[in-house]
Amino acid sequence: DLIVADQYAHASIVDGMILSKATSRFFRHNQADDLDRKLKGFDGKKLVIVEGVYSMDGDVTALADIVEVCRARGARIMIDEAHSAFVYGATGKGIVEDVGLDDEVDIHLGTFSKSLGGQGGYTAGSLKLINYLRGFSRSRFFSCALSPVVVAGLRKALEIASNEPELRTKLWENVAHMQKLLGDAEVPIGDSTSQVIPIMVRDDARVLAMGEELFREGVYINPVIYPAVGKHKSRFRMSISAAHTPEELEEGAAVIVRVLQRFGICP
Repeated sequence: DLIVADQYAHASIVDGMILSKATSRFFRHNQADDLDRKLKGFDGKKLVIVEGVYSMDGDVTALADIVEVCRARGARIMIDEAHSAFVYGATGKGIVEDVGLDDEVDIHLGTFSKSLGGQGGYTAGSLKLINYLRGFSRSRFFSCALSPVVVAGLRKALEIASNEPELRTKLWENVAHMQKLLGDAEVPIGDSTSQVIPIMVRDDARVLAMGEELFREGVYINPVIYPAVGKHKSRFRMSISAAHTPEELEEGAAVIVRVLQRFGICP
């Protein structure tokens, strides 16, 4: 068996690949032509793994191109929608719904710990797949069930996500507002198009000091360093919420820009 994952796949996906004992490879981020080369010539069972939104860069999978390659090479597709479920799509089903490829993906994976604010996660697929996982997924089989209190919270969060689509509209308004604020100040945010916005510092020696200054000025934002990202690819990572007000975003952006200017990260 062969598993080919995007090179920016989450560490938990890599751990799963190792546990599977399948031959594992990685293709260059979002490059379908490289994926095609990795799949070419392999006659066994093939699984391709991508993420909906990549958690450290905030960009979105090139799903249409990935699906085209997988069709041609007879590979199944798994998508991790940890950062895109309940956020993307008309009803919050994620990237697959947003780009109209829901039926082209074989395995849908997600978490309850991001948009829904709980714990645990889910796998969705065919009945045959789910029955197989129930019997043979060792890491699930020997895990405790979710707490009833957590499940009650998740049920209410799902109800809100289903019944209040205006929250998604507000979220995307806030994302656009913050993207513009940072873009106008020439803050380097990479290729992010989602609610996950990285600030590319690329200075491993000073990123923690920058974080401390931001905190002292009233903004808490997570610094990310090696091994969570590659060496010399340190950054801050923010997640925009529907609960933010425009005034809060403007105040936060002003602090971020001021501190980054102090450290020479933006003009």
